[in-house]
Amino acid sequence: MIEITDYAKKRITVLMQDQIDNHNKKISGLRLTMSGKVPNIEYALAFVEAGKEELGDISVEANGVKVFMELKNGKFLEDVKIDFLQTLQQTGFKVENPKVIPEQPAAPTTPANLDTPEAIAVQKVLDTEINPGVASHGGHITLIDVKDQVAYVQLGGGCQGCGMASVTLQQGVITAIQKAVPSITNVMDVTDHAGGANPYFSPGK
Repeated sequence: MIEITDYAKKRITVLMQDQIDNHNKKISGLRLTMSGKVPNIEYALAFVEAGKEELGDISVEANGVKVFMELKNGKFLEDVKIDFLQTLQQTGFKVENPKVIPEQPAAPTTPANLDTPEAIAVQKVLDTEINPGVASHGGHITLIDVKDQVAYVQLGGGCQGCGMASVTLQQGVITAIQKAVPSITNVMDVTDHAGGANPYFSPGK
């Protein structure tokens, strides 16, 4: 089911009214289109003028707004979320599709260099702040490489295959590393979680 957030609906309503007041157009809804291939999908939104709907389009209603899509894209777009962002970095509509998983950078294939100042600083964080805590749960985290301002880590012991590994990474490891080493832009988990004690186990929500 397509979701349009309340904030996005307010912006859509304002823009629709502008079409009526300043362009004398009656709008029947939005048309959502997509281009490109997974995972690099690009989305576009456009107003559909009443009487000028595309033949063959399907339509659904989301938060009081009619959304038109090409029939061939209906199943792929059926669960998208349309939001409106207004930040210092970005202003505009954003389309999120749970069917598209963002492409992650691959683990480095060149030999690791753990003697750089960044790698030494990251290792210090793991040794003094991270591993003493995860050791109490039977786990440990190993630094594999630091390349292009990305730290690559591997989770072992009780952390491998654990359904809470992503939570540990997001709330603990990444935060601690980036706080201590601001030049690190991302921390990537290159663990083979399928080989852990609880492969792909997801905690209940």
